[in-house]
This record gives sequence, structure tokens and C-alpha cells, in this order.
Amino acid sequence: MALTLGLRKLLRCKSGRFLAALIISWFVLCLPSPSQAQDEPYKTEIIGVEDEKLEKTLELSSNLIQLAKDRAPSPAGLIHRAWSDEKRLGEVLKSFGYFSGTVQIAIEGQSLQDLRPGDLSEKETPSIEIKIAPGPLYRIQKITVEGLEHPEFANLTPELKLGDPAAGQSVLDAERDLVGRVKLAGYPFVRMEDRKLMVNHSEQSMDVHWKIATGPRSFLGDLSIQGLEQVEEDFILNRAPWKSGDSYDPRTLESFRSDLSNMDLFSSIKIGIPEQSELKGGTESEPLPVSLKLEEKPFRFFGFGADYSTTEGIGLNAFWGHRNFFGRGEKLKITGRLARIGENEFGNIDQRLGLDFQKPDFLSRNQDLLFSGELVNEHPDAFDRKAITGTLGLNRRVSKTLSISGGISGEYSKIRDNESEDEFTLLGFPFALKHDTTDNLLDPKTGFRNEFRVTPYTTVFGPGGGFTKFRLGSRGYYKAKEDGSVVLAGRFLLGSIVGSATANIPANKRFFAGGGGSVRGYEFQNVGPLDNEDKPLGGRSLIEVGAEVRLRYKDFGLVPFVDGGNVFDSELPKFDQDLQWAVGLGVRYYTKIGPLRLDVAVPLNRRDNDDPAAFYISIGQSF
Repeated sequence: MALTLGLRKLLRCKSGRFLAALIISWFVLCLPSPSQAQDEPYKTEIIGVEDEKLEKTLELSSNLIQLAKDRAPSPAGLIHRAWSDEKRLGEVLKSFGYFSGTVQIAIEGQSLQDLRPGDLSEKETPSIEIKIAPGPLYRIQKITVEGLEHPEFANLTPELKLGDPAAGQSVLDAERDLVGRVKLAGYPFVRMEDRKLMVNHSEQSMDVHWKIATGPRSFLGDLSIQGLEQVEEDFILNRAPWKSGDSYDPRTLESFRSDLSNMDLFSSIKIGIPEQSELKGGTESEPLPVSLKLEEKPFRFFGFGADYSTTEGIGLNAFWGHRNFFGRGEKLKITGRLARIGENEFGNIDQRLGLDFQKPDFLSRNQDLLFSGELVNEHPDAFDRKAITGTLGLNRRVSKTLSISGGISGEYSKIRDNESEDEFTLLGFPFALKHDTTDNLLDPKTGFRNEFRVTPYTTVFGPGGGFTKFRLGSRGYYKAKEDGSVVLAGRFLLGSIVGSATANIPANKRFFAGGGGSVRGYEFQNVGPLDNEDKPLGGRSLIEVGAEVRLRYKDFGLVPFVDGGNVFDSELPKFDQDLQWAVGLGVRYYTKIGPLRLDVAVPLNRRDNDDPAAFYISIGQSF
């Protein structure tokens, strides 16, 4: 009834009639005409195949199927397509190990041998049948390898085994694997000199013979660098993970290239060794000189961004940085942020000015010196705070996925919360352990990010004594479809503060939950204990959980999600108490710098002070 009344009102106005006509015209144009609906070029069916992988390969290799949308220029052209498919699909059968298989194609029930172009009408939609008789599957009967007689290759056996299907791709894969393992043994110039595949139809088998030319065993020599302008050469030379005379290993060179790429200093990295023909005789005693050609990136960079949520207002940020401040990969970044615009009064807008500095290879390889400092003037619902902070520490990369960091921090804060106004001077000793196996920084699809943080604090000046803050969090990502169109993501966070009563812990060090980076659907920091005016008090322990299903189609995505969490006044979370839950739906638009995110969340167990829904706009996934 309401829909009918709405349409009547729309059609009464001139603009409404125009809009309705436009919509109707659009649908009419989109509908296929009768001639279009019936104008199918031809129908093709493959029969006789039970192997799904073989059938899929046959479909992808068939001109009749792949060009079905393009009508053949004539009946003769269609017959020509069919003839070419008989030969093409026969080769596909052989590549799968079916060397006696047959392919027969019939158009309108007539075999190609009996069919003439005049038998087909150009206006018909002929049916085409591709009948496949794979026959018996041939198998590997004998494997011989020539050229690996040296004792060091005694345990080097092909991945291909006797009795395996005589599939061409399996043979090529085993060949590449064998050559690759010889190269890993220190032979960079190894090549497959000859390959013989002998098919025995009477025994329905194949014999494989490989002849490998290993070339000389080689060693890595000195590194020469071209293209450096502002980066100091010895800084790069000292990062080379080999010494002159070390055995050649392509993984060593690839590790070096990956390391240079991760430094974010170069737009182009080319590393290589000379060809065998360029060597002076190609003997084992001659170390291979390694050449490195680099192109430096512009070292200065800047940017800006914005975010919005109905619970926190507008946030604006800008940054400037330098990737090579002193010529040895030092990174400097200055960041400014204004937040809670529209949520707070103009004089109480959050303001932050931060500086971060990183010096790589400090005292030791894979060890960074870190310094950060920040000026803060913030006014969330829970407290008002003016502060200056600084942290000095070291971060050591134990492996590609594991890092350990520790240091010392200092902070002076003037905080006014719901109960009092105090000044604090804190000294902290942060320690963190991080484990990251994800495949992408901004939009991961596989892997885990696990982090454990503990920071003992001592109160140099202000009420209360010392306390220790713990955080344990994990984020996991699973690619449900190989193309990444469906990704399952989940997270959890546990927190605890021990050693002091809540009232003696500075408000900014307490745990809070709620908001775009926490439990969506609830006001910023409003999940947990509240005072008589419904303002958050914070607590000494925390639980947060979340799950998302990330569905992507080309540059767009939908993300249904659920978030939950709570803050407790006790030192440890109370697992018998209910969490605050919210559900929502997000929209993503994927850009080169990360996904643009719009989330709408609804609290499930809404309290009197909670809004019915919350909206969030930002860049990057929620976690």
C-alpha cells in the first residue's frame, strides 16, 4: 500500500514522470530482443570425459567453445573450427597421458568427414558434439638421467616416479625441479641439454631420458653496485649476506634482493651474475662477480587522509617523511592529526603531533634503533589530557616472521577525568614480541599476526605507585577461495593491568573498548563501566573479539561482520560476564593504497545510552 502511494506521488510531478520514463526505458533497452535471444551461434557439448581437470582443459583449449560468442563467418568457417579442434584436443589428451585417445566431432549428427558446408544453413543454430574416447592412461616405465654421475648427486632423484601417469606437465615439472636442485647445489649454469620421451603403445607406457649439463661448480665473488646517488655504498655492501668465496646459492641472492626491497629506498633492483660465456674459462676456481643495479626512490614523501564515524566525528591527518635522512636508510616521519571534529566543541578538538625515527642496522645487522615522541591534547568522553611522551628502544628481527623489541619510555601527563584532575610522570619499560606471517600489510588474505606486549610502569610523580600492563592479541586470515574473492578474518584481544587500583592508574593507561577500531556499533570508549552520567570509566582488563567475511568482486567488496567485547574493573577479565555484541555490513572499494571502507554497525544488546546504529568511513581494513 505504501509503495503504491509513493509511486502515485512520484508520477504526479513532472520530474517524477521523467524519472519513471527513464527507468522504464533503461529496462527496455537492457532486455534482449527476440532476435537476440534466439540468435545463438551454436551449441557445443563434450561427452565421454569423467576427469574434471581433463574436461576443463579440453574446454579451455577448444576453439569451438572459446569462440562460441563469435559466430563463425560461414558454415565452412564453422567446419574449419571443428577440424582444428580435433587435432588440438588430441594433443590435450596426449599431454594428460592418453596417447591412444581419439576425438570425433559431429555437427548436427554428421561427422566432419561426411559434412559439407552446403549441409548447414547460416540461419540455423547447429548442435555440435565433441566425443572423447580417452583410452588407457599411459604410465612412466623407465627414467634415466645422464650427467649427474658425480657422487655429490647420488641422492638427487627426480620427483617423477615409476608408475606415475605419463602426463607432459608432470614430466616438465619434474625436469624443472631437478634442474633447480642442481642449481641450489652450487651450479648456476646447469641446463637440460636433451630430453627424450619414448612412447611404447604396445605396453601403454613412456620412457623418459634426460641429459643434464651441470656446468662448473661456482662461488660468489665481490659485489659491485651501480646507481647509488644519496645512499652510502658501504651501507649496502655491509648488508650482503655472503662473503667472497661462499658457494653459489640463488636463494642467497634472492634474500638480498628481498631485503633491499623491504628497505623502501629503491624503485628498481636488479641483481645478477655473468653468463658462463663471459667468464675467463669458466673454471670452478673463479668466483662469480655479483652486479647490483639500483634506482633510488624520491626520498621525501608526504600525504594526508581523513576518516569519519558517527561516534567519533571527523578525523584529519597529514604526514611528511624522509626515507634516507642521514644516507644510511634512516627513516624520519612527522605526523599531525586533528580528531573528533564535529563531535567535540571547537576548542576541545583532539590534537596530536608525533615524530618517529628509525635507524637500521644499529650496532648489529637486523637491529633497528627506534625513537618516537608525541605532543598530545585530547578530549575523549572519558577524560581530558595534555601530555608529552617519548620512547627509545631497539627492535631486532629474529627471522622473517618474528621480531623482538624493548626499550624505555617517559611520559608527562595532565589528566582530568570524571572524578579528579592529576599530573603524572611515568617511566615505562616496554617489551614486545611480534609474529607475522601475513601476505600483505594493508589487505592480508592469509596468515596470522600475533603480538604480546608487557610494559611495567613506575610512577615518578603523581598519585599511586607502579603497575604493569599486558596485552595479547591475534589476527588470522584464511583465503576461502584461491583467487582471494572470499577471505575469512578473525581477531581477539586480551588485556590486563596488575599492581594498582583502577583509581591510581592514569586514565589514558586504562583499557577502553568501543568505536571504529574496537567494537563497532558502540560509542568510542563506551563499552565497559560507566559513571552516573553514562561516561566511561575504563578498567583493568579487556576482552575483544571480531570476525568478518570479506567478499570481493573486482574492485568492490561486501563485508558482513560481528564484533564483541567488554571492559572490567578487575585485574583479569571475567569470562562469565556477557559481552557487548554488534553486527554490521561493510562496503569496500579497493584502491592501490588500500581498501576504502564504509561500515554500518548495529548494537545487539543495546543499552539506554547507545545509539541504534553507527557509521564508519576510513582507509584500510578494520583489522
